Amino acid sequence: MVDELKERCYSRFNIIKYLSNRKWGLKPKKIDNLYKSFIGSILDYSFPCLNSFSETNIKEIQVIQNSAVRHILKLKKDTPSNIVHQEAFNKLNLLTVSNRLFELNERIVRAGLSHYVPLVVTLVEEYREGFESRYIEYPTPNNFFLFP
Repeated sequence: MVDELKERCYSRFNIIKYLSNRKWGLKPKKIDNLYKSFIGSILDYSFPCLNSFSETNIKEIQVIQNSAVRHILKLKKDTPSNIVHQEAFNKLNLLTVSNRLFELNERIVRAGLSHYVPLVVTLVEEYREGFESRYIEYPTPNNFFLFP
């Protein structure tokens, strides 16, 4: 799944890279809009799967975003990642991949609570109670107890 996602992002990144060339004369904001529609939409759409990815896989996807930002803002290739992240946020209003995932998760929980989606409400209540409900003992036919 990770490789497929990276492949889709890289193929679209090549378009961004090509269009960010100076001879096209596109302003960074227009190229940023293309990035958000080409690559950002893929990441947003697949965010439920991204939440299950390891930190290493998230970093690999972040590399794609960093490269795109370097091309959009015409930064040098050796610009440190923390500066790329700051410039992306300040000039393009673009969050890092992990921060974007957090924001999307927060939106879903907020929407679930506002519309009283039973699963979301139950999960939030369990979280607030400190997951006490996960330690309930379940009796079995042989009078043994199972712990989930």
